[in-house]
Amino acid sequence: MEKSDQGKISFFAAVLMSINIMVGAGILYAVGPMTALGGSISFMGWPLIGLLLFPVVWSIARAAQLYPGEGGFYHYCSKGISPIAGFIAQWGFFLGYMGTASSLATVLREGIIKNSGIQFFHDYPFVFNVLMVGFFVLINLIPVEKLSRIQSIGTLLKITPIVMAIALLTIYFNRDLTFELSSLQNLGLTVSTVLFSYWGFETCCSIGGLLKDGPQKVTSVILVSFFITVALYFLFHLGVLYIMGTENLATYGAIEFPRFLGVSPMLQSVLQIGISCAILLSWANSVLGVSLANITNLNSLGSRKLLLGHEALTVVNRYQRPYFSALAYGIAFLALITFIRDVDVLFSLTGLGILTALSLTLVAVFKAHWKKKMIPQIIFSMVAFVCCGILIFYTVTKLPNFWYATPLLGGMALGLILYTLQARKAVQDVVQEVEVQLVAE
Repeated sequence: MEKSDQGKISFFAAVLMSINIMVGAGILYAVGPMTALGGSISFMGWPLIGLLLFPVVWSIARAAQLYPGEGGFYHYCSKGISPIAGFIAQWGFFLGYMGTASSLATVLREGIIKNSGIQFFHDYPFVFNVLMVGFFVLINLIPVEKLSRIQSIGTLLKITPIVMAIALLTIYFNRDLTFELSSLQNLGLTVSTVLFSYWGFETCCSIGGLLKDGPQKVTSVILVSFFITVALYFLFHLGVLYIMGTENLATYGAIEFPRFLGVSPMLQSVLQIGISCAILLSWANSVLGVSLANITNLNSLGSRKLLLGHEALTVVNRYQRPYFSALAYGIAFLALITFIRDVDVLFSLTGLGILTALSLTLVAVFKAHWKKKMIPQIIFSMVAFVCCGILIFYTVTKLPNFWYATPLLGGMALGLILYTLQARKAVQDVVQEVEVQLVAE
């Protein structure tokens, strides 16, 4: 190995890493609600909405090439548009992933209550919320190396049910299963759910500096990873659909598929317990991972001195974990899962937050293409704008009314206020420093 390749990863390793980031616990929940909306044709939501998302994915992948460096939405939009656009993109991304944590936590809470049968938590969900948020905040204060090990175990847990259902597809293939093409018109209703399971591709843009072949391969890595993920989701959904049937999948969700394997009662019981525990632990691991990302994001915003009170956000414990960032995150997390119990609403808030970051990044990419007079790329960027607009439209339609967007709009307003106050404070500090120097002279 050449010395210049030390600390670098191969194309194949980068693809596996990207798939691991994208394939989350969302798929293990999403297929049930999707089938309830789209019926027997619901599995087509993965490739069709994947194709709609593709121009956006391509454009975001291009951003890593056009704006090389540290990566991330703040970097792309700050360089391509302006610092405040960079902040809005990064803050919108953070707010979106607050929705992700809240969505998965809500699903986890319902799954634990249903499978444990503990009536107390059903009657007093706020108590469960406090315990759950407290657990995820506290565990995020341990050394990050230990968190990494926990995440590795979680990866195996989330893959097991997916691989099992795909492997069983050939055995349980049912030629008599009819697909109602008339339900295709309902696939638009599944957009926010499908998008929720695709989020993660955007975090792969920061690996350019780790590739042996350099940033020019980032686009290929992200696109290959994305389409492999589309295929995995499609096959998993088709697998559990054949095993359970349309009505059962819509009613019980993928977590119950061992019940419909037609095996002996003892084996069925063992498989049901094993798969249910794997899925519940996978959801818990995903909440842990997203919480880690959100706390790190807050700490990063503090490190860049973009928010008023940034000093507190950067204070760390003896394990170098930012405990004030964790506390701030925990308060917001608890508020969201307490006051918004509808998972579809949380899915939509996730989508709108992340789509805000993606939209601004599309603007930055378009400007770079326009400046270089890259006509094919300009045309494709315009297609990406249209696709992003369609995704935003269908995501908004899942909100029961305008007031459900309050957490996102309020969070964005709060972020802009803290950003503006910090910007003014920074200017005042510079002015005072100059005045002190003049007096000293």
